[in-house]
Amino acid sequence: MQSPKIMVMGVGNILLSDEGLGVRFLDELAKNTLPDNVELLEGGTAGLELVHLIQDVDFLIIIDALNANAEPGALFRFQPGDLQVIPEQYEVSFHQIGIVEVITMANVLGHAPQTLIFGIQPKSLEWGLEISPEIEALFPRLSELIIKEIDSIQHEGKFASP
Repeated sequence: MQSPKIMVMGVGNILLSDEGLGVRFLDELAKNTLPDNVELLEGGTAGLELVHLIQDVDFLIIIDALNANAEPGALFRFQPGDLQVIPEQYEVSFHQIGIVEVITMANVLGHAPQTLIFGIQPKSLEWGLEISPEIEALFPRLSELIIKEIDSIQHEGKFASP
C-alpha cells in the first residue's frame, strides 16, 4: 500500500509578527525527522495560488493565526466543515483569501485533501519579524500535536481523534 501524501502548510504574513506564526512554526517542525511522504510548505499569504499545490495531496494540515478573541496562545483544532459552528465574531484567517476558500476551490476543481487546521490566537499583529515569546513557547507542543496527526494518518489512515 502506498503511503498517503501529507502536506503541512504554514500560512501567514511574516511581516506582522504573530500573523506569521504558521510559516515560522515550520522551522520548529523541520527539526524532527519526518516520514518521506510528508512535505512542508510555506503558504505565506498566497491565497488561491495554493490550489494547484494541494490538489495531489491526500491529507493537509494547516497552521495559521486565528482571531477568536481569546487569550493569546489559545490553540484551536478544527476541520473546514466545523466552520459552520464557529460564531461570527471569530475570524478564521487574517488573510484576504482564507484557506477555507482555497480548499473549496480545490474541491470545485476535482480534489481537495482531507484537511485539519490548527489555529493559534496571536498576541501581536504589529509590524515586525519576531514571534511573541508566548506564542513561540507553544511551538514544541504544537510539533507534538502535528507529529501525532502524521502518525495517525500513517497507521490509521485518518486524523487523530480530538
